[in-house]
Amino acid sequence: MPYIVPKRAQSTASSAFTYRLAAAASAKRSPPRNPKHQKDFWNYISTQEHKNPPYLRSTKPDSGEDAFFATTLGDSDNHVAFGVADGVGGWQDQGIDPSVFSHGLCGLMAGTAQLHSVEDSGMLRPQALLQTAYDAVIANPRILAGGSTACLAVIDHEGAMETANLGDSGYMVFGPGKVAYKSDVQTHAFNTPFQMAKVPTKMMAQYAIFGGESSGGKHFSETPRQAEVVRQNVKHGDVVVFATDGVWDNLSAQDTLSIVTRVMMEKKYWIDGERETTLDATRIAALPASLSGPKEHEEYLPAILATAIMREAKLAGLDPRRNGPFAKEVNARYPQEGWEGGKADDIAVVVCIAVDGSLGRNGDDTGSERDEKPVKAKL
Repeated sequence: MPYIVPKRAQSTASSAFTYRLAAAASAKRSPPRNPKHQKDFWNYISTQEHKNPPYLRSTKPDSGEDAFFATTLGDSDNHVAFGVADGVGGWQDQGIDPSVFSHGLCGLMAGTAQLHSVEDSGMLRPQALLQTAYDAVIANPRILAGGSTACLAVIDHEGAMETANLGDSGYMVFGPGKVAYKSDVQTHAFNTPFQMAKVPTKMMAQYAIFGGESSGGKHFSETPRQAEVVRQNVKHGDVVVFATDGVWDNLSAQDTLSIVTRVMMEKKYWIDGERETTLDATRIAALPASLSGPKEHEEYLPAILATAIMREAKLAGLDPRRNGPFAKEVNARYPQEGWEGGKADDIAVVVCIAVDGSLGRNGDDTGSERDEKPVKAKL
């Protein structure tokens, strides 16, 4: 049964949450460079008037086999959907471009969410959104085959966030000076994530005759029904970071927290007190409701965060002496491999910052302690 949003919640009242988002990406073969707007990072604001385009979606030159999207639900300033997907590289062995599946999936999720009316149809659930896009990929004759992980969220006017995660992309929620939440991965075995797949009939017949293992490996094929669903509330100023494993294989939770902390401290959105780090709620409330010129795009906080995380993951992946989470797990499981350094990969990042309109632009409430634990459900 869909969750129906009360009528009072469907307006764009100033007391409701709005959202500031940005995406950053780098293809595996792209060299490190100073990030440029509309080439390495893209900004999106739920309150921006005359959005052009109406939603963000990646293309292969932007991020290789990884993909991203971000959009409002219909015309609502107070409801957003966003996420990432990672095309499974093993399909290259079958002559299939993995990026077609992942970018197609994200494009379909963006378009479906952007056309969804909360007032007419109730709240959109991320698992249902993923299912709709997956069904469309399976039915699309131009997408011949492939596979992908996916991790996405939908957030409503009250800051209620529901996520659906299938595979080893993932997300973290950051509060002042801390990791408030870190998602779990879903894997069959090391470096073998849960994944949606489209396997052609001819290929399935070959597996039936010759056996999957002997003919080059098995294609796993989960569905959105197997995604892990988590519900939690975001607070004013929370920084939500979604990313593909090009980030999480190279940056730990502590590494990512250090990046977020550095940016938030430098820009004075977090205040380092004697006992704890606190949020400057007034500065968060004053984040721009729209962007125009190049300077505004470059100085936009979510873009600074997204590009900082993307760039650090890129450099770590190329560093032959920096052992990140992937290297440490390889060496723990297979010490004979002697893996050293990072893991170069495609990268896609989406950052979302929640802004509580009830605080106003001169709000002095630094937010109460997070008093609700995330609720997980397999639906």
